Amino acid sequence: MKEDITVLKERRLALLLISLAVIFWGYSFISTKTILPQIPPASIAFFRQLIAVATLGIWVLATGNFQNTTLKDFILIAVTGFFGIVLYFIFENFGLQYTSASNASMIVAAVPVFTLFSEALFFKFRITLRMIFCLLLSIMGVYFIISTHGRLDFTSASFKGNLLIIGAMLCWVIYVILNKRMSNKYSSIHLILSQSAASIFLFIPFILPEIHQWRTITLVPLLNLLYLGIFCSALGYIFYIYGVKRLGATVAAIFLNLTPVVTVIFGFLVLQETITVIQFCGMALVILSLTVLNVKMPGNELAQRNPQENI
Repeated sequence: MKEDITVLKERRLALLLISLAVIFWGYSFISTKTILPQIPPASIAFFRQLIAVATLGIWVLATGNFQNTTLKDFILIAVTGFFGIVLYFIFENFGLQYTSASNASMIVAAVPVFTLFSEALFFKFRITLRMIFCLLLSIMGVYFIISTHGRLDFTSASFKGNLLIIGAMLCWVIYVILNKRMSNKYSSIHLILSQSAASIFLFIPFILPEIHQWRTITLVPLLNLLYLGIFCSALGYIFYIYGVKRLGATVAAIFLNLTPVVTVIFGFLVLQETITVIQFCGMALVILSLTVLNVKMPGNELAQRNPQENI
């Protein structure tokens, strides 16, 4: 009886923590847009990782979750961090200069579908009709999101921003594929901390051209920067990992599908952003593709895997 109560409490805590992670990540696009007028894009990502490393370092010291890493593995970890942290945030933050937070979040939401399909190609998993269907749904959804009244305007600033966000999405796909090998040897927290630490040095070539733009920032952007580093790049991953372990990858993935919804809501409330009916339909298609992808079906083990489980 006590064990059942303990399990129930753990599941409730997991539901709470994974919900908080979704809110953190959904609002992160709003925070970045808020900071951009005072801090240049690459510098935001750099300071975000500095704060994240400090937070994760305290967590690892407190929990004793430290692992030794070989030089060969650390080089690979640094490469994965270059794609999953440095290039991802470079593309995303520069993209947010031109497109809305809502658009960015809706496009990034399609990552799991593209990741799973890419993993199937690289690791020679069986590609199912459901995977192809979900991929086509996501592509159609992304098209609707980046289009203007159903048509692509190649000259618009928002189209340029959307392309940069798609670049960020592709970097994350590469990151997950490269990270697959390391995730079998090291804990998620250790990988995140190591990749974040390596990324600080890898950011240097990107922030050097921006140093002359650094200014003393006001309170609101500073609080948002702390929020990005502590809650989004540190606690959000810790909460998510806890949720995956207690709820399973499928349930966790369903919660992650709500991330763009959170961004759209806060984008409207905080930034007065609006989305068109066509963009809303695009978001619905992306979420539908993710939901179909993660529905458990007998004999379909691949669809039950969560491509973001290794982050």
